Amino acid sequence: MKRNQLLAILGSLTALAGLTASSWLGQQSVTIKGSDTMLILNQRWAEAYGRVNPRVSVSVTGGGSSIGINALINGVTDICASSRPMRKSEVDRARSRGVVVNEIPVALDGLAVCVHESNPVESLTMDQLRRIYIGQITNWRQVGGPDLPIVVFSRDSNSGTYGFFQQNVLKNQNWGRGVRFMPSTSEEAREVARTPGGIGYGGVAYFKNRPGVKLLKIAAKEGEPAYAPAEENVRNRLYPIWRYLYFYTNGKPRGEIAKFIEWVLSKEGQSLVEEVGYYSLNP
Repeated sequence: MKRNQLLAILGSLTALAGLTASSWLGQQSVTIKGSDTMLILNQRWAEAYGRVNPRVSVSVTGGGSSIGINALINGVTDICASSRPMRKSEVDRARSRGVVVNEIPVALDGLAVCVHESNPVESLTMDQLRRIYIGQITNWRQVGGPDLPIVVFSRDSNSGTYGFFQQNVLKNQNWGRGVRFMPSTSEEAREVARTPGGIGYGGVAYFKNRPGVKLLKIAAKEGEPAYAPAEENVRNRLYPIWRYLYFYTNGKPRGEIAKFIEWVLSKEGQSLVEEVGYYSLNP
């Protein structure tokens, strides 16, 4: 046998040896990318589904809703997880690349507003919240609290939560100059917990029962009742900052992607939504 032939055979054997066990067993994969708000929930879904269907590996990465949307448009993820609806400009860009955007609500969330646990303020109106975040209200005494400067925290611009808050609370006005933008909701919550004048916002699951912070009640308008982001208030649309959490796919999902999403929407999948701290689609 010639030396070159022998080297070719050895190279082939090495390549075969490098194949994973999942390749030999025909394991298939589903990829999810996007929302950090949904990261823990997506990880729980992936782990649980792996026990139900071990032939399918569900891979989850975060980075923010905008990152996931770009990944879907560029064809590098099966599922985009997003904590905000896709914008018309994003849908148009997807269409120009042959991507047919398919939106699937998978959970409910009350976008929680939190302050330091020592803050005596119990509630804000939507207008007060907006004015805090655009820099018009800068001291807690302006909303019935102590004489204490307000330290404003937010998610960064890759976050779907940032986009949802800007559109639905700020009404697309500019952020105040002093806003401190955080790369994750967990880090935002930690900063509020160690900042007496702090205020932040994010998915309710990240702030429930978190030491050092308390959730504010929010009123839609001055003179109207203020509501906490509790499940009943979110389901009845009494809490004014509620939203869906979404999966997006390229067209109607098929094969293992469809089976996974069907399971996510099942009673078993939706029970994990409640365990993580969000609200299932059906009570």
